[in-house]
This record gives sequence, C-alpha cells and structure tokens, in this order.
Amino acid sequence: MSSFVIAAATSLLLASSVSAQKSLTAPKGADVLTVAVFGDYGWTGWIPAPDHFCLEVLPELQAANITIPNELVNDCDPGDKMYINNATALQTDTANYIGQVCTLKNCSAVVSVGDNFYDSGVDFTTGGILRFEEAWVNMYAQGIFSNLPWYQCLGNHDVVKGQAGVDFETKILPYYDDRWNFGTAGLPYWTYDLTGSNWTATFVVVDSDCFLSSYQKNTSVYYNEYTIGCHKNTSVQVDFLNTTFANSKADWKFLQLHHPYMSSATNQTDLAPLVEIVAAHNGIVLNGHDHCLGHYFNNNTNFILSGAAGYPQAGDCNNGMPLGPYAKFLAANNNTAANGLVTMDISSTSINVEYYVRDMLFINGDLYPVSHDLTPSYKFQITQKST
Repeated sequence: MSSFVIAAATSLLLASSVSAQKSLTAPKGADVLTVAVFGDYGWTGWIPAPDHFCLEVLPELQAANITIPNELVNDCDPGDKMYINNATALQTDTANYIGQVCTLKNCSAVVSVGDNFYDSGVDFTTGGILRFEEAWVNMYAQGIFSNLPWYQCLGNHDVVKGQAGVDFETKILPYYDDRWNFGTAGLPYWTYDLTGSNWTATFVVVDSDCFLSSYQKNTSVYYNEYTIGCHKNTSVQVDFLNTTFANSKADWKFLQLHHPYMSSATNQTDLAPLVEIVAAHNGIVLNGHDHCLGHYFNNNTNFILSGAAGYPQAGDCNNGMPLGPYAKFLAANNNTAANGLVTMDISSTSINVEYYVRDMLFINGDLYPVSHDLTPSYKFQITQKST
C-alpha cells in the first residue's frame, strides 16, 4: 500500500479529532456573496541559507555524495534569495491593498490558491509556528481580515518538507487559527459549498503537486515521500473530483488548485484528467503558481489565475503579451507584473469576476500604472451554469 493511501487512511482515522476544530465558514443565505481569490503570498519571515553555505559548502557536500535535505537546497535558490527583501515588502503592501478592496467589496471569504509559505513551507516546529504567526496570522489580522474564513489549498512550496509540512497545514493550523479552513478530514484534497439565498457553489480543492511528473525526478526539491506516494495514486483525487461534481446539484462548480493548466509560462498538461472533468460539468478553474493575474478561456472553460499577492513576475504572464487566442487578460508589462487579486460576486444568475490590479508606484517610478486601482482593471461575467 502506498504512503499516500496510508496517509489518507490515517487522516480518516483521525477525522474525529480533527473535525472537533470548527473553522470559520462564509455566511449563508445572501443573494450575492463576494469572495476574494488569491495566492502565492507567504514570503514574510523566510530566512534564506547564507551565501557561504550555498556557494562554497553545498557544492563540496554534493561532490562528496552527501545527501542534502530538499529544504536546504531550496533555501539556496538564487532567484528567491534575491527576491526576499522586495517580496516581504510587496506582501505587506499587497495585504493592505487586498484589505482595502475587500472592505469596499464586503468580501465574505478568501479562496486561496496555494503557496502559503515560501520558500520551503512550514512544519510542526517552533520555526514553523513563528513563520505562521508572521507570514499569515499577523499579516492578515486587521479590519475585514479579522473574521474572514480562508478556504485553503496547498502549493509546491508548501510540500517541500514532505508529509510533515502537509500535515501541519491541513491538520494542525485549523486549531491554531479558526480562520484557516482545510475541511474536517485534514486532507490536502477536500470540498466545501458556499450557499446563498437560492443558489449553491461547490468548490473542490486538490493538491496539484501530486500530478506533476517533473516533481518525480530525484533532482526536484519537491521529490519526497509525500509527492512520491500521492503521485502513484492521483486517481484518488481524480475520482474525488468526479464524484463530488457528479453528486453536486450546485449552480456553480469550481476546481481550486495551485498549478495552471493554461499558462503563459508553462502549461501543466499533467492536470488534463482534472480539467476534463471540469469541462464536462461547465465548471470553472481557479489557480495560482504564475506570479501574476490572468484570465484564460479554452474549451468553453474559464481559467482564473490569481497568483499575485506576493512577489509578481512579469515573465509568468509573458510581459503582458498574449501568446494566442486563449489569453484574455494579463496584468503585466515589460517592467513587472502587478500585484492584486480577483473577486467573484456569486449569485443565482451569474458570477461577476473582477480583477483588482494594484498601481505599482515606487520611488524610481510607476512600473505598472493604474490610475484608479480600487476599481477593477478587467472584468467578465459567467452566466452559463454548471451541470
């Protein structure tokens, strides 16, 4: 029996204790319910490995065939080491911006699309608790955030520590802060409904890390006992999505995951079995991973990208230049991608999707000018209901 199946079975045995923790949920009965969608935010508090180790000691250890923990290799990532100071400031500024938008829009919940903690996730240690406090609890504590439920999802940076990191986010953190919602079974895949006065929306969360063949190479920092096990049993999550959508009579059906099937950087075609189910039910895909805001439309399916709550990267949205007819909106230019979020106003007749793009004004100039950044820079409406 694979480690993923064993872990799932163990989680089910522990479900009675996990479900004792009651996470906050969105209010029920509204004619229109507004949710904020964003991800790729958790930079604050990450301390990279020192240059001396990364540049001098690490190569010698590797040459000596000494096994280096994935976490340590990842904490030497030269790009992320370069980003960290700006990324921390940008997460803070964007958190304030999201708070302003959500106050204006009266957001009732956050739908997270993963990468909650850069660069190597968190686990059940003092260090993990301190990171959770700094990068999430205190970062999103004021104003409208104080009682806002977050429907959570894992990203690749969240699984670097393996099963220990996954368990910490899915099983432990809901006890630490009741806004952090990972369902009642403590699993990385789960489902929840948002219910209005005369409508229902079903969301299915999956861990897309399990599907990527690139993470199964032993050179990948995401290659560990957790991803090995769940990759062998991707059918568990495919069947979960298929069964949940088939049994749901909801007006709207969403797949919530981290990696993009449609992208201006890398199309993750390993996710095709999931996307085929979404298309069959006239569903909607919510994802992050690409550090920008975008809208794609393919095979009668809307793909909503909202990965711009931390360190934006123009290349992830091809500097704002659509590569084909599928890219309908990309919040990037040759200077930068813009920070921001997506809001969805859900009702019985439609979903109004709005992209709030932050004016990227800094001391050296305005890298992505937005004249009125508390109004949507782009929006579209979905009226075709799910089946």
